Amino acid sequence: MSKDGNEQYLEKPIIIIGSGRSGTTIMSEIIFQHEDLAWHSNYQEIIVFTPLINLLRSFFNNKLWHFKKFYKYVGVSKNTRQKGQSKFDLILFNPIERYNFWEHISGKRIDFSRGFLMNERATPAEVKRIRSFLNKQVRYQGRKRLIMKFTGPARLEYLTSIFPDAIIVNVVREPVATVRSWLEVGFWQRMGIDKLWWRGAYTPEEIAYAETIKDKPALITALQYKKLTETTQQEIKKLGLNVYECRYEDFVKDPKTFMYKMMEFMQLPSSKKVDEYLENMIVDNRNERQSRSAKSAMPEETKQQILAITGNYN
Repeated sequence: MSKDGNEQYLEKPIIIIGSGRSGTTIMSEIIFQHEDLAWHSNYQEIIVFTPLINLLRSFFNNKLWHFKKFYKYVGVSKNTRQKGQSKFDLILFNPIERYNFWEHISGKRIDFSRGFLMNERATPAEVKRIRSFLNKQVRYQGRKRLIMKFTGPARLEYLTSIFPDAIIVNVVREPVATVRSWLEVGFWQRMGIDKLWWRGAYTPEEIAYAETIKDKPALITALQYKKLTETTQQEIKKLGLNVYECRYEDFVKDPKTFMYKMMEFMQLPSSKKVDEYLENMIVDNRNERQSRSAKSAMPEETKQQILAITGNYN
């Protein structure tokens, strides 16, 4: 693609993917502190039709002041964080996964929120529309590059048809701990705990098998975890992508070294704000904690059943 008015700020955009509950949020929130990066915001999720809302970022965060030190929340789950939010917290300009926005900008043809989008590529009109909007997003935020985070299906064929030079990071986590974490999330308890939430990649045999385990939350969740990780690897292989795969377990051992290596792959220079964030954060290995409720309790038999579905994590 040639560089024009819609290209200036979209060189080598960064895309972070993962299954959800795999560590993508804590890692991306660190990277989001980088001075060069523009990201999707809570305001854009509500006001999907114009990039002008991104001008608000310079009001909330600039060289003179920052309304909030985000590291206060590092390592705290989003659900826990939301329970403790003040009304002021709700109006801050914060990064978020933007599915309402992507449903809007990709158009009715694409089921961006729930579709695996296997073998799906953006049309020339979609590419032009999406790139034009996101180029303005970066410019209006006063940054140099774009970073995005998506959980669930990787959607790599569709996304790389829009951003062919994207730098992609795939976050993975031990399956039993990931499944347990999913079972504790309100969204998953409503949407995916007894059915297949995402659509478009399951075989008839997998759909039939899901029916037999829909009353076993841990197992139907494990099946969906497997499909997410499996389809991600299929897309990476098909497209011949150079994807940086990183493990949550390595992150918790040495967050600073881990994040510096990730930034190097992302071709990001050092950042005082990232350094400050890392210095002030506390990271616990959530793989080792106890289940919070009976819904996510993991007796040994259940753990072995999960691994029988997902395969071992090597």
